[in-house]
Amino acid sequence: MDGAPAPIWQGLDVRHIRWDAASPVTALRDLRRILGAHRFDVIHAHSSYPGAYVRLLRAGRRTRVVYTPHCYAFLRTDVSPVLRSAFRLSERLLAGGASMVAACGPGERIEALALGVPGERTTVVPNLPSILPGEDRARRGAGDPSVLRVGMLGRWAPQKDPDYFLGRVEHLRAALPAVTVAATWIGDGPSSAPRVRVTGWAARDDVRAELAELDVYFHTAAWEGFPIAILDAAAMGLPILARRIPALPDLPDEVTLEGGAGSLISAVRSGGFAPWSTRNRAMWADYLGPRDPISQRRALERAWG
Repeated sequence: MDGAPAPIWQGLDVRHIRWDAASPVTALRDLRRILGAHRFDVIHAHSSYPGAYVRLLRAGRRTRVVYTPHCYAFLRTDVSPVLRSAFRLSERLLAGGASMVAACGPGERIEALALGVPGERTTVVPNLPSILPGEDRARRGAGDPSVLRVGMLGRWAPQKDPDYFLGRVEHLRAALPAVTVAATWIGDGPSSAPRVRVTGWAARDDVRAELAELDVYFHTAAWEGFPIAILDAAAMGLPILARRIPALPDLPDEVTLEGGAGSLISAVRSGGFAPWSTRNRAMWADYLGPRDPISQRRALERAWG
């Protein structure tokens, strides 16, 4: 959020090489120049287009290629089925071009296996929260019991699906007429939106401050690789309800927006929000597992061979 280097690079000598990726033609041409001018032991391509370029140019060569899709393009729901099929076909054709698919989450690894990537050539390099863990608290217990503050973190765009967020908020408002449901969208968005406060772009400290004001975090994205926003909300000690999407396989029904909203509503009505929050956060802690720079570094070392 603020341009600070990720913990994974601390203590390493990192040099930036400019790559002109203004168009597919210039990207391929300039990448060919870079690969010809330098010797690399490992090339780690992040996201679909760099992954395609690297796998095309390194076909048949000995350099180890690691590919992290950060959400396969064929999972997008804002493009036509024909285009999604084309994205999937491209990934199938290029599946053999990477030495290792370093998925950013378990759902992404499942997608890689379905594309025909052998299991021994897939691994998971876990995403980390972008903010440090905060004070683990159930804010609503100390706040106004007549107000429920819910929010979503991300850019107001089809991927994060603000319409789905607004629909879930209105569902809460209809089910809890005696409670003021205050909704906040943390991130870039329109200057005004129906019955929701949009913060606009927020720096790291501002994101943390906004999350600290919430009682519950809703994650409504339609597709993801693995959502860092959920990790940030968990780091802040927030209970979370997330949309059931391929990026979050085997997510317990009680912590999904589809299956868990009813228990949230019952907890608010009965005054049992605090124990509901404790159960929710414990389930997320089990689901997410340990996530720290050391474990991420070790996973990357395995991927890099």
